[in-house]
Amino acid sequence: MTSLETLHVLSQLFNISLEKLLFNEEIAMKKDKEPSLATQIDHDVKLKSRYRRWTFGLGSLIALALVSIGTIDRFDPFLSYKVGYTKLPSEKEISPNNKATNGYWTAWFTDNTMGNEWTKLTLTTGLNPGVKDPYVMAYHKGSYVKVARIVPRTYINQTYVSNLAALDALLNHKGNTATNNHDLKKYKTQIHISDTVQQLVTE
Repeated sequence: MTSLETLHVLSQLFNISLEKLLFNEEIAMKKDKEPSLATQIDHDVKLKSRYRRWTFGLGSLIALALVSIGTIDRFDPFLSYKVGYTKLPSEKEISPNNKATNGYWTAWFTDNTMGNEWTKLTLTTGLNPGVKDPYVMAYHKGSYVKVARIVPRTYINQTYVSNLAALDALLNHKGNTATNNHDLKKYKTQIHISDTVQQLVTE
């Protein structure tokens, strides 16, 4: 079945009214000057084309915004690359076969031995190739991860391990956290934290 858009193009191409194409006859204009069928169809076709352009433009802007959010740290000249560490999550969480995440997972990484620089990173590492007591080392710039590797705990400074254990204690309410429960909201909503976690746990 021929679409209205096609009929509209044929009408303009051969200078034939839409009434003639549709009904093989001309339809006289009513005296009260109501728009003819051709005028109505022409208006609808133009509106449809306009809405299509608007939808495409809006979709492009949204896509561009999402891409920008994901890569803005990568091109930020004021950020420098850091090496962060975290404990490797469970195999189910990091599996590329997980259709909900496609193998991407999110965790807090400790960025220095002082334990006062933390970044929440989303990345994919694939499954553990057999590393005992696995951790993840990520070379990142802000939230942008350039490369990540699964490494054994013995490869990293014990202070990083201590930082991560303190964070786990904080997030899972282990130890004395009664005075700092308000701080836990930051770990759910923010992606950069400058708190010394050990102090928060022991307060």
